[in-house]
Amino acid sequence: NLDGAQYTKKTGKNELFASIVIPFHGGYDLLTRTIASLTQQSYQKDLFEVVIVADANHSDAELIADRYKNQINIKLVTLFNINCGPASSRNAGIQVGKGDVIVSVDSDMICPPTFLESHMEWFHKSAKVATIGLRKFVKANGIQPKDIIRDFHLVSSLPEICSISNTVIGSRRDKRILELEQLNVHPFPGNCFHGGNVAYWRDDAIDVGLWDEDFNGNYGYEDIEFGQRLFENGTKLIFENGATAYHQENNFVSANERQQGLSINRLKLYERFPALGRFRREILASQ
Repeated sequence: NLDGAQYTKKTGKNELFASIVIPFHGGYDLLTRTIASLTQQSYQKDLFEVVIVADANHSDAELIADRYKNQINIKLVTLFNINCGPASSRNAGIQVGKGDVIVSVDSDMICPPTFLESHMEWFHKSAKVATIGLRKFVKANGIQPKDIIRDFHLVSSLPEICSISNTVIGSRRDKRILELEQLNVHPFPGNCFHGGNVAYWRDDAIDVGLWDEDFNGNYGYEDIEFGQRLFENGTKLIFENGATAYHQENNFVSANERQQGLSINRLKLYERFPALGRFRREILASQ
């Protein structure tokens, strides 16, 4: 692993309970594939729950929760402010969830069978870590939930694509790869903390004041801000390649909405972490 011998994992009995928190705004088919993949996890089923937090399309979320409630432990939280955003949704999930560890997953992420186990191994090892998983970008429109359950190779064999969610133009690889490979010496590891696939101790989240809801209403950067606060509070951020998940391409956030939101929330992030802002500007200038 790329994170150094100091944090070498060990195999042991699973004991910790995990809450997989999924914000949901829309995309019935996307979320159905995500939940289907979570029914096939190698981590003990009695040691995790799925918490869907819906701020819109509540009936879709309820249908999905009902569809899979006999296969995994699943909860549905409904928020009625449609502009609440992922920070509020994740906070609501943390408050309702009973997990020792919170696993943050976006509603468009298909998770391999060993996904949760790969994240959780670190928490059985250390009391002060958070884990970051990669994204592979795919078009999964032709994949049915039953296909995911029957043969996950149908997902893992999908070709990687260029994605609107990956800002390196023309690249099919997660834009954070180079930074993640040096995460152990990264001056601002929170820059790699993308909320669609990360895990952290529930108590650590509470200790740093949870996700900052001031980022609501616009797209982006609430996850980097939260990850950087975890890091500055003494949490070691770990890259776990085994927790790679498959991001389903979608257009629920348009390119224009994405850029407008990013420009607003980027300023908030840089005001709070000026040195991180300078670091990010240097990266952009070098590309």
